[in-house]
Amino acid sequence: LGELADYFAGHHAAELTETPRPEPDAPRPGPEASAAPADAPRVPRRGKAVRAPRAARPAPGDDDHRIAVIGLAGRYPMADDVDEFWANLLEGRDCVTEIPEDRWDRDRWYDPDPAAPGLAHTRWGGFLNDVDRFDPLFFGISPRQAELMDPQERLFLQNAWHVLEDAGYRRADLAGRPVGVYVGVMYGEYQFQGALDALRGGRPLTGSSFASIANRVSHQFDLAGPSLALDTMCSSSLTAIHLACESLRTGESELAIAGGVNVSVHPYKYAFLSQGRYLSSDGRCRSFGAGGDGYVPGEGVGAVLLKPYRQALADGDRIHGLILGSAVNHGARTNGYTVPSPHAQARVIGAAMERAEVVPEQIGYVEAHGTGTALGDPIELTGLTTAYRSASAAPGRWPIGSVKSNVGHLESAAGMAGLTKALLQFTHRTLVPSLHSAEPNPNIDFARSPFRVQRETAPWPGGDEPRRAGLSSFGAGGANAHLVLEESPRPDPRADLPAARQTAAEPVLFLLSARDEERLRDYADRAARFLAAERVPLADLCYTTQVGREALDDRLAVLAADGAEIADAL
Repeated sequence: LGELADYFAGHHAAELTETPRPEPDAPRPGPEASAAPADAPRVPRRGKAVRAPRAARPAPGDDDHRIAVIGLAGRYPMADDVDEFWANLLEGRDCVTEIPEDRWDRDRWYDPDPAAPGLAHTRWGGFLNDVDRFDPLFFGISPRQAELMDPQERLFLQNAWHVLEDAGYRRADLAGRPVGVYVGVMYGEYQFQGALDALRGGRPLTGSSFASIANRVSHQFDLAGPSLALDTMCSSSLTAIHLACESLRTGESELAIAGGVNVSVHPYKYAFLSQGRYLSSDGRCRSFGAGGDGYVPGEGVGAVLLKPYRQALADGDRIHGLILGSAVNHGARTNGYTVPSPHAQARVIGAAMERAEVVPEQIGYVEAHGTGTALGDPIELTGLTTAYRSASAAPGRWPIGSVKSNVGHLESAAGMAGLTKALLQFTHRTLVPSLHSAEPNPNIDFARSPFRVQRETAPWPGGDEPRRAGLSSFGAGGANAHLVLEESPRPDPRADLPAARQTAAEPVLFLLSARDEERLRDYADRAARFLAAERVPLADLCYTTQVGREALDDRLAVLAADGAEIADAL
């Protein structure tokens, strides 16, 4: 209530102190009843002072603080890879569904009354496909051991493989080197299955070790840098990425795998969150929209491979985008443990911009936290407005959005989903719609706010400067994180035709390998579709298959100058 009072005092002081117009024939109020004039100073707001970003545009600084994203991979609701994720975002697809039948009996655990003890008052969420599917022998893990591993450990291990492939790195390239692994995670529900097995007796017990999620990757790929899992609730993955960036800046790590993972494999979480009235009753994450009464849980796993920018340029790495600056803090004491602090949010945003050496005018888009609650979203807008106040911008200057409106709140993987969305918007130079906000939150005065919700797909035009974005992630316990991002200074080369319709100057060698013939044939089928659709230079693609992929047992080689001949062979 105090935070809401602060919001009205800071943003509606003129209306609150305005003299009401007298009714016809009613006596005018006397001097003793007159209010302060409309142009009187605004009511001071409580709380610590917030240092605004520098108003003057800073001179370019040293590039050493910049971190390049050289690898990107992830799986999200209704999307088995980042390409499918982008297609869903571009379409404006709501990827929230009812709880799948293979998770638990949603009818048994459902009661529309949020006061019903031990039950959930929602039956909705964003879910990954096949979270129980894993090929342990691919990683040299016994099937018995894999069955006892938390699905989050298995998923992040698979995703780490994919992020290295995306960057064109093999295990041998990184073995023994100081490569860090940082992962955000906050729920360990798989161990509840083990508790049940312990009561039954006679069965091995499942476990949920957060540390093992990071340590497994370090062990599997022979990585010698820092290896840690962390839980700051909903800001976990963005905090993990911040710590990875700091490790790279100090030279502690040469490269770093960083991201987050989150799955729901037991009804406990839904019942627990319903008990605290955190969940949306209608299965919609209404970021900055009217009617939001909670969030929709979602699943996801994602990671980036990070390297200092100068080194990435020197090594010729593909660059998805840059992290110019990052910051974390805590909201300290507020009016309630789960009540966010707009002052702390403004400070962390301002600190990240200062480290990035940018001012608000140089930001083109903000991927907000946007949980879709009646009070949380206005508080976030208050913090953003404070952090951007030096710009004195007109209403609607900055578009904002939240990927939670598409896939739900991925909790410990939420920041990673937001980062993936922002990087894909850079790549495609397109802003995608934020859903369920056609009717705005009535507690936000968008008519006077410098921010507007991006409600439809639109081109993201370039200018004299690179495209840049801000990215926020705020934990329910007060732990905040913010990143300032910039598009790649060296976009991927793009050919006029798909690779299957190109002809190289001389024959090129296209290589594929897999663990067995069945997987090799499936891989070849996917590669053929890639050649038919993607406008990548054929020679570059063939080079990556030669030096950027593991050589596994079953192999295929095609030597040809014609892309169509390679596609036919596949």
